Amino acid sequence: MDETTLPPALREAVTVKTAGATGVARLAIAGLLEIVEDRTALRAAAAFLRERLPGYAPIWHIANAVHGGEPGLALRRIRAELDEAVEASVVAATRWVVEQGGRVTAAPSSSVVTQVLADPGVREQGSGGDALVGLAGADAIGATGVLNILGTAELARRLPTLVVTTSLKLVPEAVFGRLGAPVFERIPLAAFAGVVLDGEIVTPDEAGRRAEALGE
Repeated sequence: MDETTLPPALREAVTVKTAGATGVARLAIAGLLEIVEDRTALRAAAAFLRERLPGYAPIWHIANAVHGGEPGLALRRIRAELDEAVEASVVAATRWVVEQGGRVTAAPSSSVVTQVLADPGVREQGSGGDALVGLAGADAIGATGVLNILGTAELARRLPTLVVTTSLKLVPEAVFGRLGAPVFERIPLAAFAGVVLDGEIVTPDEAGRRAEALGE
């Protein structure tokens, strides 16, 4: 596919550096909905996204929606559920941080975590500060691991760290194994204190079970 013919939102999805996986998913959905009536172009665009964004679990879900019987309906449903899920996860993670004392250090590049850090009860600490807990987003979660920005593993080793994300980041292990890029690292799920999915704080084991169930 010629990148110059893509809707602007799709071009931005593959070039933006600050949106995080959730922001990229929103851009991808917006761009695909612009061409949803052209099945050939739609599927070519989905393939382009999978090629250019190999580290993002949401693209797997979005591509599955594109290849379904009603892609427009499926894409809009993902977008609506994503907005609700992000809001719920921000609320749950903010409550957790405040309950732990409010002082937190975060791994970069997560738009969801950024919303948590904006709460007045949360005090972000630098790497040399006296943070009590850590926060991290996730680009993908598989049965036993998390894929996220470099530096996440070190944060999880240093502080009890909560992964804040949505179910759109869950993928079965067969898919998780294919995801990745130089700026990402794989961290064992067991390294984290918990995982927030759509507003629910679950154990790492439970997050892994939910990811693997998607492959059944």
